[in-house]
Amino acid sequence: MDKSFTINGKDIKVQDFKHSHDTVSFHFEGNNYFYSLISRDGHEMILDTKGGRFTAAVGSPNSDGESMVMALGREAVISEAGKKMKKSVAHAGGLASPMPGKIFKILKEAGSEVKKGEAVLILEAMKMEHSIRSDKDGKVKKIFFQVGQLVQGGVILAEVE
Repeated sequence: MDKSFTINGKDIKVQDFKHSHDTVSFHFEGNNYFYSLISRDGHEMILDTKGGRFTAAVGSPNSDGESMVMALGREAVISEAGKKMKKSVAHAGGLASPMPGKIFKILKEAGSEVKKGEAVLILEAMKMEHSIRSDKDGKVKKIFFQVGQLVQGGVILAEVE
């Protein structure tokens, strides 16, 4: 299967992408790449190559079927080449992620009352903590992610009604 990566805004397609529970392999620009999964904890994993081991993290797919990947100090977006999931309708009162990052802390649970400007959750991105604040008075209807999950920019993190 072909996969498409977007790295620093440039689309890169790889051929013969294969992923099983413990290996990832693909063909790119005349070279074959093979990675063994050593361990996995949620979205974070340790991969092994002949050149050594490194840590990578893969986020949950967004509504376009794209997942963010962070490894070796780089960020990439991966999706199936030529395939996108149907876009979902935007949530009224949705609080969106301003950039790719990791859910660091959830401050308000579903059902909690919240005032305009009050922090609902904290996103860790670019080695900084970003408070995601309610844009109105109301009640937190739903939190769409859990602590530790990777998210892409522009995805709805929570809904306030």
